[in-house]
Amino acid sequence: MLQTNSRHNRSFTALAVVALLSSGIPAFCREPAMSGGSVPGEGIALSTTESAVIAQTNAARARSGLPPLVADSHLMNGARNHARWMAHNRNMSHGTGVTENIAMGQASASDATASWMQSSGHRANMLGSGHTRIGVAMARSANGTAYWCQQFR
Repeated sequence: MLQTNSRHNRSFTALAVVALLSSGIPAFCREPAMSGGSVPGEGIALSTTESAVIAQTNAARARSGLPPLVADSHLMNGARNHARWMAHNRNMSHGTGVTENIAMGQASASDATASWMQSSGHRANMLGSGHTRIGVAMARSANGTAYWCQQFR
């Protein structure tokens, strides 16, 4: 488990956002990072939006009698990178090598999660009994369109 000093973590997060903004690539989330919270994970710093998507996905799994998914640092990085890529390129397309849900245009974590649950294929990914780990992200394009990504294993 990764242990972080919260003052150092806030400074690092601020530097990372500055680096992303100066690179011309939209930040995956422009909100404060939170560590853990009620979302099971590995001590990964999650934004409010990321935590909400994971919590809502796990609530859907609980309604189906399934155990919660655990936030995974590798999948979080993959989802964040893919959401940023989609937003930067304004191109909604799947990555390769991972089970993934993507979406575009939903205004909130609740809207994105509800949209995925209304699609049989996306719902099957979220409720996959073989999945134990999750990564999620949201990034905005230059015009403000939200691009969403969930990755599972």
